[in-house]
Amino acid sequence: MKLIAFKQNNCTPCKMLEDTMKQLGTDISQVDKIINLTTASEMEDFELAGKYSVVKTPLLVLEDDNGNEIDQYKGVGRTGVARLLTQRGLI
Repeated sequence: MKLIAFKQNNCTPCKMLEDTMKQLGTDISQVDKIINLTTASEMEDFELAGKYSVVKTPLLVLEDDNGNEIDQYKGVGRTGVARLLTQRGLI
């Protein structure tokens, strides 16, 4: 399984996501792939953003080993973030 985080610079909720993760005992560096849409330059990053129809950040996506979506959560709510982190085995 892989956890992907989509974020942007100057995005207050994106900064809040990092705080929520820290409160849950997980650091943002434990996310398998972090895509900053403000500075993205890799075509793969744009393709992933399109695949998951990212229109708002932050967005957490949990993928299986074949790249299929298992679950996703938009926002910074503690319950939703905890659900994905638990599925990924990070808390």
